[in-house]
Amino acid sequence: MIQTIALLSPIYVTLFWGIIFLVQKKSDNAPRWTLGLFLIFACFLYISHAIFFSRLYHLYAFFESIYLYTGLSLYPLFYTYILKLTTHSFKTPRHLFHFIPGVLFGVVSLLLTLTLSPEQRIYYVKHILVETNLKAINFNTLPGIKGYIFLLSRIVFILQTIVYLMLVIRLSNQHNKTINQYFSNTEGKKMNWVRNLSILAFAVSVAAIAFALLGRSYFIHHNLSLLIPSIFFTTIFFLIGYKGNMQREIFEMLYEQEKDNVDEEISDSPENDLKTRLLKLFEHDKIYQVNELRISTVCESLLTNRTYISKLINDEFEMNFNEFVNKYRVAEAKQLLLSRENNKFTMEYIAQQAGFGSVASFSRVFKEIEGTTPGKYREKNSSKMT
Repeated sequence: MIQTIALLSPIYVTLFWGIIFLVQKKSDNAPRWTLGLFLIFACFLYISHAIFFSRLYHLYAFFESIYLYTGLSLYPLFYTYILKLTTHSFKTPRHLFHFIPGVLFGVVSLLLTLTLSPEQRIYYVKHILVETNLKAINFNTLPGIKGYIFLLSRIVFILQTIVYLMLVIRLSNQHNKTINQYFSNTEGKKMNWVRNLSILAFAVSVAAIAFALLGRSYFIHHNLSLLIPSIFFTTIFFLIGYKGNMQREIFEMLYEQEKDNVDEEISDSPENDLKTRLLKLFEHDKIYQVNELRISTVCESLLTNRTYISKLINDEFEMNFNEFVNKYRVAEAKQLLLSRENNKFTMEYIAQQAGFGSVASFSRVFKEIEGTTPGKYREKNSSKMT
């Protein structure tokens, strides 16, 4: 019973989320469709695990090619998902080389399996994979060569774990920096969850490698031990599906902003004049009170493009667009918090009046800038109320 739960849990979770994402049209949301493909590949990976630990050795000998193909394609697929989510100019042919290891090892494994006799297939699984755990492989035999291919695939998987972890974290960090240059409210747009889950996945992958060093025979004879990796990976794939379902696709908005800024008529104003008009827009017109303020809105008001505005804010004020807007919003919120007239109003009202998208966003940004929460700030400065 315990073994069944351990084997089926990751299959159910990956299949559930995979179907949810794949039933959508690929043309409507390519990133989510790619994430669905990633989860279905993971599902087949864990089906192969279930076949192996159910001791269906002859069937597993054939299924191992699918195991290698899907296993070595998971990291490339997740990386592709992040690329499609954050990059408008993603080109599929250029990124196909990421999937070469999975295809190569999968095909070679299948060809070797077809070459082996039924007895050799059973010998390969029971003796080479289970009893000796890929140790003392005889390269002069076909089962030994197949064992060597499997061992080599594990080395490639370890390298993939390291390389794609760095690629995904770098991509998510670049994405977050870009978001800060475009949007004043970044809720639902940032991808910190990708970085955090990638680090967690790396930790679990290291643990999985450690488990593998114990040998598959250990897990076959200790059913309870299967629960540990099962819980780890079931949780990770559930979180990936859940967070992926919540993640908003924003590259189209970024692309539209860039297109609009390129097409619009640009005023040839001196930098000092542009700075003066920018300050007037924020200090007098209080454009920061617009809830979903984007840099494109500021560009339209000043008849200039994103590059000029972004460079001006970065160079003159030494901050990005998000920080620049939030500085004014927090200043506005502080005035509202210390106003007796607004003392009866809720934090939600003050957050809305200052331009924040939510109370949570208001509290987070306020604490980042002032070092305390809005409520504590109001209590501490109650004597200064006007």
